Amino acid sequence: DMAHGVHPNYAERHQGQNKPQMQQGVVIKENANQRYATNATSMALTRAVAEKGQVPMQMFTVKNDSRCGSTVGPILSARLGVRTIDIGIPQWAMHSCRETCGILDLYALQLLLKEFFASFRSIDNSYKGM
Repeated sequence: DMAHGVHPNYAERHQGQNKPQMQQGVVIKENANQRYATNATSMALTRAVAEKGQVPMQMFTVKNDSRCGSTVGPILSARLGVRTIDIGIPQWAMHSCRETCGILDLYALQLLLKEFFASFRSIDNSYKGM
């Protein structure tokens, strides 16, 4: 998926501590109302994979007084019983004709996915029994 990157002209529309910057890495999206599928387990595993692959990560949490869209993640997680996380790269002007994203973020996502397939099993096994 994608994530709403902080636009310099509209920085006040983002939660103060969670403003995804373009060219700063992959974004983990979380929402207290479960509009995204991210939970503590999926976040910890993804962060461990990213750390092993030295992939930069950022957080996105919608501002408290703002509405939030959703993804298919919560539906897939509930209906299929699979562990899920909502991640993406930051972009400006989502759903417009001028969406903009950074190539370094796309590269970071590629590195994260490559590391995920290479090391997820061993990282997941290290968390079992905790």
